[in-house]
Amino acid sequence: MKDFFLRNNAYHIWATNLLYESLETISDEDYKKDVGLFFKSIHGTLNHLLLVEKVWYSRLIGEIYVPTSLSEEIEEDRQTLKQRMIQSLELWSSWLVGLDNSIWDTIFRYKTMRGFEAELIFSDVIQHNFNHRTHHRGQITAAITGLGGKSPEIDFVYYLQTQGK
Repeated sequence: MKDFFLRNNAYHIWATNLLYESLETISDEDYKKDVGLFFKSIHGTLNHLLLVEKVWYSRLIGEIYVPTSLSEEIEEDRQTLKQRMIQSLELWSSWLVGLDNSIWDTIFRYKTMRGFEAELIFSDVIQHNFNHRTHHRGQITAAITGLGGKSPEIDFVYYLQTQGK
């Protein structure tokens, strides 16, 4: 199962890089404009992604990070946000490599942002994070298209084809 999650994280790094390439054609004004996304702008959505990566990663390594809200801005600068996003995904790769194969079916206990105790199967927590990334990248690609930009082709199958798998 570790190989599955490593392959998925590698896909997310690939897809995020392609997404950022597409964003190069979007002006700073459009990048931060409210385009109707849940976190309003492309910037707000990318910032949310980084924030949630930080929340879940901190839970998984036994640290506590609780933002004031899911829309809290943790990085204002566009280029720094991009760098931090890629670094975060690469950090997940390093962390995943170190996991023991016996962990996937164990119960993971954590405290929600609302302060409630929760538990999930460990592999479901990891899969949730990957699905969350995909969900918001889809919103961003729709926004890029709506702003007249060219949306990247970032389906998982395209990644696999580029890897010869």
